[in-house]
Amino acid sequence: MLTIFTIVLCVVSYLLNITAFFTYSSYVIAFAILKAFLSKRLKDVFNIRKAEAIYTEVGLVNTLDSFISLLFITLYYVFREYEHFGIAYMLPVLLCNILIYRILFWDIGYKVKQLFRKSHQ
Repeated sequence: MLTIFTIVLCVVSYLLNITAFFTYSSYVIAFAILKAFLSKRLKDVFNIRKAEAIYTEVGLVNTLDSFISLLFITLYYVFREYEHFGIAYMLPVLLCNILIYRILFWDIGYKVKQLFRKSHQ
């Protein structure tokens, strides 16, 4: 679900000619704020747990959904902002993507699904 939302956001952003940096930064900041509201402890906001514990709680499907959505928004940013691809441009973007995913995005899809499940009960 998060992946579909991300693709729709990228398409709308492209059609409305919104800058890729604004789209990417708004996406990350909005989900960071959402995760802060959905988390009960500060430890949960920044995923300061072992990777195994997070994976056990979240599962494979939610892990892939969060990763693919962040990958799509990052690729959208890279393709819109950089004209020439090179390791000098891609390495910082890739490292930022890995850090943002590990620290913030790993369980965002899971937390949003839990919110919708609670609201329907």
